[in-house]
Amino acid sequence: MMTLLIALGVQILGSPPQAGGIPIRTVADWSVEVGPGTVTLDGREITLARGETLVVEPPERRSIRDEAHPALPLFRPKAGGWLKGSRLEKLITVECTATGLLLPETVRVKAQASEGPVLSRGSDYEMDEFWGTIGRLEGGKIGEGIPVRIDYDYTPCRLDSVVVGPEGKVSLVRGTPGVGSIEPPRLAPGETAIANLWIPGPIPKLTAENLFPIERVESPPVAPVAERLLPKTLEKLRAGNEVTIVAWGDSVTDGGGVEKNPELRYQNQFAKALQERFPKAAIRMLTAGWGGQHSRGYMEAPPEGAKVFARDVLEPKPDLVTIEFVNDAYLSEEQTQEHYRKIKDILEANGSEIILITPHLVRPDWMAVTTMKFDEDPRPYVKGLYRFAKENGVALADGSRRWCELWRQGIPYVTLEANSINHPDARGHALFAEALMELFPE
Repeated sequence: MMTLLIALGVQILGSPPQAGGIPIRTVADWSVEVGPGTVTLDGREITLARGETLVVEPPERRSIRDEAHPALPLFRPKAGGWLKGSRLEKLITVECTATGLLLPETVRVKAQASEGPVLSRGSDYEMDEFWGTIGRLEGGKIGEGIPVRIDYDYTPCRLDSVVVGPEGKVSLVRGTPGVGSIEPPRLAPGETAIANLWIPGPIPKLTAENLFPIERVESPPVAPVAERLLPKTLEKLRAGNEVTIVAWGDSVTDGGGVEKNPELRYQNQFAKALQERFPKAAIRMLTAGWGGQHSRGYMEAPPEGAKVFARDVLEPKPDLVTIEFVNDAYLSEEQTQEHYRKIKDILEANGSEIILITPHLVRPDWMAVTTMKFDEDPRPYVKGLYRFAKENGVALADGSRRWCELWRQGIPYVTLEANSINHPDARGHALFAEALMELFPE
């Protein structure tokens, strides 16, 4: 189920902080110059003594003809964009559609029969151009259950890599176009990527926002705090006792982005890694996740419902509760203090230790940011979690920090969104697991 998030009070970011790595800049609409400069990545020191110019392939336009739709639902103008009508197949991501990739002027909706009538937007059908969804209109020529064919063009996204080969030659490796999760191209043995170029669909030219020099390949380490903030859980892990953990959260905890692969959920990746670090312990991981819900809604849900806070979170008497709620991002910094103090009191009275998880980044327009290059999460809720953890001695797994680090690793964070909106793919879930693991000593 879609996570619903309202990003309120988020500061719009201005100019991004200074990038590290080897410099890269645009020199024409579809050309870049990389270097001169030096960077060390994975133990390899790379120096470009002079600038190298590379020509980048513009976005690829793809044409789809006669895409069959067995029926069109009524257009729902007040629904979320991905729910307004039938989804165009080539734009479908996990759960919804990729945004801004459709070329709306190319859309033609036709009757299934070749001799059928020409159908008109505004009288027979309507569409959401940004989300790529189409629905029929009451009184139009498309009746309920009537099949149609749709023509359209779209432009997929792509992530290219600037690489240095084993002999020092600089070249550009083209990524695979797609929608949803986008990965950098696979490199040949001996090649090292020094920058990535983000091509998010139908853009007219490259700008500085599309250039991601690689400054480092992993997040800086954080000192473990379990000795001080999770002493009872750590003691049981070291003693080889049974340890019960409840992962409490919203649709991300419920598997959003990796629904078909439960083992890739962050809490299951965390449990596996924790078991490997403490092999004598008997770790029991339980999930209390509710898609589309925030923590207050979960706590206040009626006892006869499918999700019940007391039953799901308290009754197992967990040693440890991890808390992930990107849906709590509607809270101000002060509201976070008040609300999470209540949560802390309830869980500690139940005998549980706590790890707060700062949330991942969601699509930029939902966060009211104009760049993906920032080192600190601008959401008041996240600032509130930092403050609450510090002032109340609560462990905090900083998932947000790892997501904010991605641009310095050459990765536009939106490429880790499986649904192009707010559900992390396996790589994004792994960032949460890593943030949780760094709290525990080796």
